[in-house]
Amino acid sequence: MRRQMFMLSIAGCLLVAACGSSDPGLDASRSNAGASTETIETESPNTTTPDTSEPTTEVVPTTPDTSSSGTDVSIPLDTMAPPSSVVDNPNNAIIDFGVNKTPQPYDEFLQASIADVQDFWRETYPAVYGSEYPELQGGIWASYPDRAEELPLGCGGAEEGSYIAEGNAFYCSNGDYMAYDDFQLIPQLVEEFGESAVGVVFAHEFGHAIQARVGVFDDSTPTVYWEQQADCFAGAWTARLARGESGRLSFGDQDIKAGLSAMVAVKDPVTGEDVLNSRDAHGNAFDRVGAFEHGFKGGAEACKMQETEPLPLLDLPFSTEAEFESGGNVDYDQIVPLVEEDLTRFWSAGVSSFVAPTISAYPHSGPFPSCEGLDESVYPFAAVYCAATNEIFFDEGYAKTLYKTYGDFAVGYIISDAWSEAVQTQIGSSLEGELRLLVNDCLTGAWTKDTIPPEVIAEGDTRLYISPGDLDEAVETALLSDAGLEDEMASAFEKIDYFRAGVIGGIDECNNRISGG
Repeated sequence: MRRQMFMLSIAGCLLVAACGSSDPGLDASRSNAGASTETIETESPNTTTPDTSEPTTEVVPTTPDTSSSGTDVSIPLDTMAPPSSVVDNPNNAIIDFGVNKTPQPYDEFLQASIADVQDFWRETYPAVYGSEYPELQGGIWASYPDRAEELPLGCGGAEEGSYIAEGNAFYCSNGDYMAYDDFQLIPQLVEEFGESAVGVVFAHEFGHAIQARVGVFDDSTPTVYWEQQADCFAGAWTARLARGESGRLSFGDQDIKAGLSAMVAVKDPVTGEDVLNSRDAHGNAFDRVGAFEHGFKGGAEACKMQETEPLPLLDLPFSTEAEFESGGNVDYDQIVPLVEEDLTRFWSAGVSSFVAPTISAYPHSGPFPSCEGLDESVYPFAAVYCAATNEIFFDEGYAKTLYKTYGDFAVGYIISDAWSEAVQTQIGSSLEGELRLLVNDCLTGAWTKDTIPPEVIAEGDTRLYISPGDLDEAVETALLSDAGLEDEMASAFEKIDYFRAGVIGGIDECNNRISGG
């Protein structure tokens, strides 16, 4: 988030009240301040000239680090899905465990999920691509330090003192096989996000296997498009489980959330570079989650369309070296005043006679503000709107933790969501329950859309713009936002979906969602 010199007017007004591999190998450093890392290797396939390099991508845990001075809040994370229910597993997943493998508690789930991904493609490939699904020829290999048998090479061997898939899970087109680290990586992912996240990881890798079979993408295809389509295929498989169409597994909201967390964990680092010109790019969290959701909603047929109609990418540059060095973050004390000023600008122009709410903080442990109609239970880990007094209150301990863990726009996101509730209240919105909450996220996205900087910023005018990484910060915060809340709250999946809708389509798309379009 950054303060720039430019002023825009808002066209139109709010209508809410009126609506009842040559070398597609990947070598990117994933980063998140204060977090430990592991790596996932993903080689996007090429059917003609396989690459034998061993690029890596880091997996970054999303657990907030609350060790900074003055921050004593531990956010109650709920990203790890409960143990998944394995309905049936006849052990046809083609995993070669080797003779020295240490049994893992997730082995049964891993077998079942990989078998189900293959079931999915046996059913889906003929319908989408018009021919029988070509089975994986090289199998799936568990890799660990004590493995005596040689694993297939084709995509490079292990360095001295290492083992072939250390810190990685990858598909190799040269040999048509997959290998995964059963010693470090997969156990870490299961511990961090739950078993279902690992299922999504392998669904993504099978997406690369599909690309190898179809052979549409080639050297000229930006790497990020390979990854976007693989994320999309993973979303299509996840939807199958969410709809209860698998005879082996079923996914609930927390399983889907774990899959989204896995997408976010391997986002691109914030560099401000042109993602289309990078041979390392997987996409930022905002775009990766968008591709996953595209497949979840539209199925594999929608993913196929990405071969000729790639999804739009929101790839923002840094404007100065100083902005790059700060990661685009302003000082904590600047966030609320800047956000308050810009929200007032945006909504005052969009809503007739809008009265901007005041904003104030309260301690995480209390005492909490008094507001007619609000119970004290709503205050921890939140920003809330008090309609009786037209005030927004926010948990400052929570806000400081979000700032340290993710960045400035994580705070802006929760403030804007409360502000959106003020907007709905003042225009007399009759929405209730989950839809009202989701519309708040969409309206936050619409404001965010207006803060995306133009290519050229005029000198001498004042206003606020988001920086590279801010959209990811919003997505990461949304993944936290349903932790420990009541069932009436929208799931993280839906919150991110509505936020993205606002960012991409603005107020018109929010109105479209309200009207059921």
